[in-house]
Amino acid sequence: MQASITRATIMLSCVMPVITAFSGCAGIGTSKWAMDDQNYAEKYDKPYSSNDAEKATRMLKQSVDARYVKNQGGYYVGAAAADDPFAVGAEVGAFHYYGSMVEGRAGLKGLLGTAEEDWFVGGDFGIRMQTPTRLAPFVGVGTFLGGNQKQVNAEDDHLDNDDDTSVDERGETSSEYDFLASVYPELGMHFWLNSSTRMTAGAQYHMTPQGRADDFWFFGLSVAVLQH
Repeated sequence: MQASITRATIMLSCVMPVITAFSGCAGIGTSKWAMDDQNYAEKYDKPYSSNDAEKATRMLKQSVDARYVKNQGGYYVGAAAADDPFAVGAEVGAFHYYGSMVEGRAGLKGLLGTAEEDWFVGGDFGIRMQTPTRLAPFVGVGTFLGGNQKQVNAEDDHLDNDDDTSVDERGETSSEYDFLASVYPELGMHFWLNSSTRMTAGAQYHMTPQGRADDFWFFGLSVAVLQH
């Protein structure tokens, strides 16, 4: 477990400089980075003080202030991967801020691999606590509930699986279902490129009912768009 935590920390420390590097092309040259949001503009669309200290203090505050997201929401898309056991996934969903520090989200996720060596599609639900800042670290918890359906050979199960009054004929198949459930803590970092677009890097530790040997770290990137 300690090795897994260390690996997650290393992965995030490698990914976050990439996100922060977007600041060079995301308008960080101005401290008024979210003026197209009404809530943000109401606070900061005023002339600066002639006092240099007061001006510097205000510029610093408005350069990091992301409290305008309070009670707003939007949509996101992301991808993630794990190496032990191997897994890849993609997700689309919606998120909503309850206040400016608590985010709830719900999405449709597809998984391929995991210890089951199979594919699953299902719902992913989570809640996060984060700082109300432009570069915002967060912690959270979530759950994934998914399943799949496959056609398997049923030539010797002594059942009429296709309702044609013939039992165990050549090529007869039946539907087989499999399910995967997990709960996970997560940690990561958001960065707002502008008032509407957010990039996120995160790590989730998925714990499954099959036992700790089937647990896995999931490292991912996502892009979210806030609907003002």
